[in-house]
Order: sequence, then structure tokens, then C-alpha cells
Amino acid sequence: MQQLTASMAGWLVIIACYLVGEFLVLVFNAPVPGALAGLLILLTILLLRQRSTPAISRAAQPLLTHMSVLFVPAVIGVGLFWDIVLSNVLGITLALVVTTVVSLGLTGWVAQWLLDKRGQN
Repeated sequence: MQQLTASMAGWLVIIACYLVGEFLVLVFNAPVPGALAGLLILLTILLLRQRSTPAISRAAQPLLTHMSVLFVPAVIGVGLFWDIVLSNVLGITLALVVTTVVSLGLTGWVAQWLLDKRGQN
């Protein structure tokens, strides 16, 4: 019974972050999806706590296990609009390459900075 209570508490935190994110996007007319805003709120909470709670971990585990199923609607959406994708293939390819290079470079820079900072201590 205690595990069920912990799982329910974790689900409540995850769903609350999602709903707050949706609410903030609607109120401030933000150009990001509400789910992303909720995810950022959850990330902020976890970073402030500097650890994950067992309840959130237990509640998130089924979502993480079946994450590939959650991407099916996006893949089907690409298939439905394939003619639009083909007409914009150059821009899409350029955006993918540029963002990949920038994110890899930024990740490498942050990792190097953290390693240098750790070596100074």
C-alpha cells in the first residue's frame, strides 16, 4: 500500500507540473508547448532539490520504459505531411545539422568547463 501511495504522489507531482505548464502557456501566450513548460518546471524542482524523490522516480518509470510508443503520433504526423516535408527538405536538413552541431559543441564546452572546475578543487 505504501508503494501505491508513493506512486500516486509521484504521478500527482508530474501531472501538476504538466497542468501548471499548460496554464502558464495559456496565460502568457508563450510560443512553447505546455508539456514542455511543465517539463521545465519539473526539471527546475528536481534541480532545486538536487535529487529525485523515489515517488517521482517510481511514477516516471513506466513512461520512460515505453517512451518509444509516445513518439508514434509525431512519426505519423510526419508521414501525413510528407509532401510539405519534401518541399522544405533543405531547410529541415539545415536546421537539423546546425542545431546538432551547436548542441554538441555547447555540450562539449560545458563538459570541459565542469571537468576543469572539478580539477581545480
